[in-house]
This record gives sequence, C-alpha cells and structure tokens, in this order.
Amino acid sequence: MAFHPGSFFSYGSSADVLGAVIEIVSGMPFGDFLDKEILVPLGMKDTGFYVPEEKRSRLVNTYGTDEAGGLTLYTDNNLGIIQQMDRKPAFESGGAGLVSTIDDYARFAAMLMNGGSYEGVQILRKRTVEYLTTKTLNEEQYEGLVPWATLEGHSYGNLMRIMTDTTKAGTIGSPGEYGWDGWLGCYFTNCPADDLTILFMIQKKDAGTMEITRKLRNIIISSCSE
Repeated sequence: MAFHPGSFFSYGSSADVLGAVIEIVSGMPFGDFLDKEILVPLGMKDTGFYVPEEKRSRLVNTYGTDEAGGLTLYTDNNLGIIQQMDRKPAFESGGAGLVSTIDDYARFAAMLMNGGSYEGVQILRKRTVEYLTTKTLNEEQYEGLVPWATLEGHSYGNLMRIMTDTTKAGTIGSPGEYGWDGWLGCYFTNCPADDLTILFMIQKKDAGTMEITRKLRNIIISSCSE
C-alpha cells in the first residue's frame, strides 16, 4: 500500500482490483460478466476485449508522435493491451483494454444519463448511478488530485471526474458534469444539467485530454447553454 486506506487519493490500479473482485463475486471472467450484465442488454455489439476476425478490418490504427511532430504508426502494447486486438487476452482488465465504437459508447452514456436505463432496459438502479456520479473525496484525499492541472474545479467519484466548481475549471461546464478520458484520447462527459453528452474518439498514444478536446467541448457546451 502507498498509504493508509482512505487517507489520500492516488489514480492507479483500483479499477483493476474492482474487476478482480467482480470475477470472484460473480464466479465468471470479467469479460463474460460485462457481456451478460451490460454489453448484451445495451446492444453494444461492437464492444469487447478483442476484435473477432470478421470485424478486424474495421479496427482503426493507433498513432504516436515522431521527433518532427508528425504522426507515426504505433504497434507496441501498453497497459496490458494488445494493440492488434486479435486474440482474447489472458487478463481482462477492469481499468483498460476494451475496444468499442462511438455508437456503442453512446448507448452506455445514454444509460447513465437516463438514470440506469436505455430503451426500456434497466441496467442499473437510479441510486447506483447517483452513487457513481457523486464526488467522494474529502479535503484530505483531494490533495492527491491537486497535481492534475486539467482537473482543477473537479473532484473524483467512482472511477470518474465530477465537476464541482465551474469557476475554477479550465473549461466551460456545469455542476455535476461527470466523465473520463483515456490514454488514447477517447473523451466522454455527461452534463445532466444541460441534457448533453460529449463523445470524442481519436487513437493517439499518451493523448489524454488534448487542447483540441478542450476547445471542442467549450464550443459545444457554450452553444448548448445559449
């Protein structure tokens, strides 16, 4: 342990630990649990830990940045993820590794926005969604989030950022906004106060939240507010 549980916050392997706990409690591999409880009921037919051969031609390339600032094809593996996605992984991570489409992700985002249901299918209870999208860090724990400059004005909930102070956030937003962004630049946010979802997908290593992501969300949210 890096510190006494509950005394600080550190972004790390907590989601992976949660995935392992789910496997023990459910008695099935994590991927099978996701299929049964979330992916199949939501109709997320293109989401999983690998891409079947008949769909592999649709998998986009991943890119990195070369010394001249241009793009170069990235073929290495990272975070336990096989970039080719051509086989079922031995380790199905709770915090990384799913491949998906923007249409599938939109279904998941809409389910959260609708309080746990989508097109008449109840995936989560409303109180569960409220729990997932509520900040959980106290003042002492929040110190672990301070070094993340892009999360100024935010707290952290259960695996997601939660906007708590729009006057301090570096982008336009609304209280209660929640979401996350990934290593390859996939960006997701739900703004319940504006009934707005933003999904932005790219494939560039070490991308996180890029300048273009912040500009796009500022344009979208400011237009919505008007």
